[in-house]
Amino acid sequence: MPDMYEVNNYIRYGIGLENDDKIVVGVSGGPDSMALLDILKDLRDEYNLFLVCAHVNHNKRPESEQEKKNLEEYCKTNNILFEYIKINQWGEDNFHNEARSARYNFFEKIINKYNAKYLMTAHHADDLIETILMRIVRGSTLKGYSGFSRFIDKGNYYIVRPLITKTKEELLEYVNYKKINYAIDESNNEDHYTRNRYRHTILPFLKSEDKNVHKKFLKYSDILIEASEF
Repeated sequence: MPDMYEVNNYIRYGIGLENDDKIVVGVSGGPDSMALLDILKDLRDEYNLFLVCAHVNHNKRPESEQEKKNLEEYCKTNNILFEYIKINQWGEDNFHNEARSARYNFFEKIINKYNAKYLMTAHHADDLIETILMRIVRGSTLKGYSGFSRFIDKGNYYIVRPLITKTKEELLEYVNYKKINYAIDESNNEDHYTRNRYRHTILPFLKSEDKNVHKKFLKYSDILIEASEF
């Protein structure tokens, strides 16, 4: 089975997980978030965790309704609370920015509803590389150039991204090995989205130069976060 020891170790000890902790998990239904949900499910009994699956239907694809039903059924089968919102109208803003705001507003409502300690999302190593590169090209602040943090203190809860050390390929191997059903968003193949162009063009080149390039970007991110905090 693909090695998730580093992820498990971080969740157990890196964030100080305690018995009876309440965790809201942002789940799209794709392979990354299904891997995270499964990892937490396997830890649930050991720590008596209270898990809530929070799902946002962006209502951009006809498959999204069935994907919601599949995820809801998975949660019912595995005794995980399921919370859901459907976006019926979008503005004229950049879709990815608007979608991100909608997701995190919803997640925060669910955090407050259950008085949860953690919000966990499935951002992984490839996401970090893409974000860093996009911000270097676009221009940003010192903190912005770091991409995003693995752990963020929001005051009344924490945002945690436990999969930041794992690549998309490793997460796909994990869900396929464990025979976990997941959804595929075909819009990720469309290059009119900026992030997708980085994903399809630049990431393969970087990985061909060094298969562990994601570790170098994580180190870069950690150094910039430390410098920014100083």
